[in-house]
Amino acid sequence: MASKFKDGTTGYAFREDAACFAEAESDLNSALWDGMADAVLVFERSMQGAYYMNLAARDILGAGSAVWAAENLSEGGFFHDLMAEDGPLDQAERDGSAGFRTHPTFDGKRLNGRVMSTKDQHENRYFIAMFHLETEQESAEYLRREVNSVITHELRTPLTSIKGALDLLKSGLVGPLSEKAESLLNIAGANSDRMLSLIQEILDLNESAQAGPKPKSENISVASLLEGLVTTHQGYGSYHGVNVCMLPTDAALQVHVVQDQLTKILSNLLSNAVKASKRNQSVEIWAQKTGAHLSIYIRDHGDGISEELRSTLFDRYTKASWGNGHRTSSSGLGLNIVRTLVEQMKGTITFDTQTGKGTTFCVKLPAVHG
Repeated sequence: MASKFKDGTTGYAFREDAACFAEAESDLNSALWDGMADAVLVFERSMQGAYYMNLAARDILGAGSAVWAAENLSEGGFFHDLMAEDGPLDQAERDGSAGFRTHPTFDGKRLNGRVMSTKDQHENRYFIAMFHLETEQESAEYLRREVNSVITHELRTPLTSIKGALDLLKSGLVGPLSEKAESLLNIAGANSDRMLSLIQEILDLNESAQAGPKPKSENISVASLLEGLVTTHQGYGSYHGVNVCMLPTDAALQVHVVQDQLTKILSNLLSNAVKASKRNQSVEIWAQKTGAHLSIYIRDHGDGISEELRSTLFDRYTKASWGNGHRTSSSGLGLNIVRTLVEQMKGTITFDTQTGKGTTFCVKLPAVHG
């Protein structure tokens, strides 16, 4: 027995007498469905009507046996996962389709896929699930998203509220503070800033490692971007007694990148350059075209990078020691994130440093030819 769905899909009934799946009504249909790499399962929400599974589904769920596959489906919790309140079946019925991820019951692995809702010519609703065994990459990506969610909602959001309350107290709006209370608030505020910065770096690190679709690149004016960066970093430079300035850069220079990512890269390098500088020194940023590439330079005049750090500077958790009295802390993730983002843009990052004379970082990206 077979049924026709509105979208042309052919369903195959489960023969109770023989406890096996009926033959397809055409060899071509059978070959097409069984030739798919993804597993396919067609079923009613009641789980009592016609349903079908292709060869890949029988292999995953029952080592090739339709009977074992059917038993594993009922005992393995597959339908229970999909039928959860406001779960995949509810979403598919409402929106047409939904993604799902089962519990790890099938050979200790999860099933990943999508379930779609459809109706046959008699308005009977059916669901078509297409799925596969979860890969290591998918498992890692799921864990990354979960970690980001926990960090954002359980750490960053309450910490931001705490920081706001501390700033309100420091402003004096809730009343005068003693000198000791103000000192304690300053310490708490500085540590809140440090923790927020660390949380953002962890989120950035996870984002840079994401395997999914990347943000869209666009042509941007390099000179305009550098001018904006200098403006936004002048306050930070003034706090440290360092002048942040831009050297002459051709206004016609363009680069094809994700602007937010390039901004993140250069902001990190600029803030590091300020930290590496002594009071009354300057940090310069500029760009120039070098052959088929566009090079952006950030230069400080500090003490340079120590010998023992040079070979591991871009590795995770490498912490720079500025050696200039600046009381700053670092997670050691910033430059690793910078290198990852630069490489995603098909570029390179290098540095030239001299003890006692300073360091120049160079971000080299493919130039836009106009």
